[in-house]
Amino acid sequence: MQKEYKQLENKIFDLIIVGAGIHGAILASEASSRGYTVALLDKGDFGCATSANSLKIIHGGIRYLQHGDFPRMRQSIRSRRAMMAFAPHLVRPLKCMMPTYGHGIRGKETMRLAFGVYDLIAADRNRGLEKENRLPCSSSISAREVINTVPGINTEGLTGGAVWYDAVAGNTERLTLEYVKEAVQYGAVAVNYTRATKLETEGGRVTGVVIEDDTAGKTRLVKCRMVVNAAGPWLAEVANGKPDSQLLASAVNIVIKRSLFQGYAVGLEGYTDYTDRDALIKRGKRLFFFVPWLDRFTMIGTGYKPFHGDPNHYSISRVDIEELLADINKIYPKGDLTMADVGYYHGGLLPMTEADESASDSVQLDKSSTIVDHGATGGVSGLLSIKGVKYTTAPDIAEKVIKIISRPEFLGRRNGRNSLETGVVQPDFHPVISALGPKYPAIKEHLESNYGKGWREILGVLASEYQKDSGPLRDEVLWLVDEPKLLRAELLHFIRNEMARQLPDVVFRRSGIGSAECPAQEVLERLAAHMGEELGWNEEERQHQIAKVRRVFAPLAVPTEQQREV
Repeated sequence: MQKEYKQLENKIFDLIIVGAGIHGAILASEASSRGYTVALLDKGDFGCATSANSLKIIHGGIRYLQHGDFPRMRQSIRSRRAMMAFAPHLVRPLKCMMPTYGHGIRGKETMRLAFGVYDLIAADRNRGLEKENRLPCSSSISAREVINTVPGINTEGLTGGAVWYDAVAGNTERLTLEYVKEAVQYGAVAVNYTRATKLETEGGRVTGVVIEDDTAGKTRLVKCRMVVNAAGPWLAEVANGKPDSQLLASAVNIVIKRSLFQGYAVGLEGYTDYTDRDALIKRGKRLFFFVPWLDRFTMIGTGYKPFHGDPNHYSISRVDIEELLADINKIYPKGDLTMADVGYYHGGLLPMTEADESASDSVQLDKSSTIVDHGATGGVSGLLSIKGVKYTTAPDIAEKVIKIISRPEFLGRRNGRNSLETGVVQPDFHPVISALGPKYPAIKEHLESNYGKGWREILGVLASEYQKDSGPLRDEVLWLVDEPKLLRAELLHFIRNEMARQLPDVVFRRSGIGSAECPAQEVLERLAAHMGEELGWNEEERQHQIAKVRRVFAPLAVPTEQQREV
């Protein structure tokens, strides 16, 4: 997968998708696999914006029980199953638990009944999944087990815990990228760091997209028959270039450099009153989830507040993180968390319906993703916009979009399906495997766990480099980072085959080595040096790229005395 603007020239695509977050990526994969010609564009890196903000939970819709929304539950169940089948190495079962109190709506009996209903609705949740990825039915545990799992929990009226299974993605950014790569293997053209500046129309119908070429700094027209706008908070900017009336909420999660609860992702109620306007059964509190992640970290969220302003200027401040941390400490005082415990954070913008600025927890998020046919509402024909609200349900939304574009008045159906291209022929692995000797099994395990069936792509890079140099494969030659592990061959693969062009692409979205805490300065220097060799960076550019990574972690840095005074 390489970035080649020439592939966009002298061709009329069936479909241009603007926005390569999870919705755009899955749609590109689905559409290209069904015979449509597809171009996928993103003004940043693949999956770098809202789709990078996640608790990593791939939800099966159990929360919709309180809304009585069974269709939405089925959408979530099918979508979760699709993601687990697509990338079983990235999406794994997650054991979840919520304490039960008394014998009313928060009681064990009510929960047991509700979860029993859910198990029936989700009876096909494991269809086609590998054995180790199958999700058990719900169950319950005793109050004593809850206390052992969540030390310091409020025990007044505690009757036990409700247990259910969802899924967790070890790397949601990598999952988004895998869908992009599959789309390309089906013949799609994908380009990152390419801004869609204008829709080209003729006779009230879209005919193309004007893009800004980030390499040459020039604009070019890419022709098409339809456009799907999957730009998230920038939907209006793409559709008509004007500010949107859509209300947006800032959603924030944090990563703690401690493992708080063993064996479970735990849902604990917030301390402020919260009324879900659409819920048939009102719990009165918002749930916060504490998700064990990467063995020694815990992800916690989500905190919401209204957002005002330009999405292009959205950022998370130290104050935002401190406010969320204070809320978490009120919910679970035993944790006694400080800013020193926070290794990373996620922030993103989601569509909301309303919020009371005077209340601490009043954000009402949009509950369902919607697809807008602009031609049916008096706008330009041939343009659809996806207003996505859930990472998990992107497969379901992609199916719905496919049904729309396959109508005769749009693109119609394609007679055949594109074949899946596996890429270039891999080199002979035997020499490098022999050279690796006893190191090979550990390297293979590392690659399989991170890249699944695509692990041989990286081994192919390693084999090519070995054939070029034929030097001894010492650890200091093989590995760029010891913990979390990163091979030099992985970095080269990211650049040559996955369009990594900036250091943050590698740190946050290809390898994930910065997804829990800031890598050491010496690690960043080493990565920038190796990327610079491949991409022709001078020392100034290397330092610029390191600064980009460190800027992401700036809200977590200890403020100076001068900053405190300000």
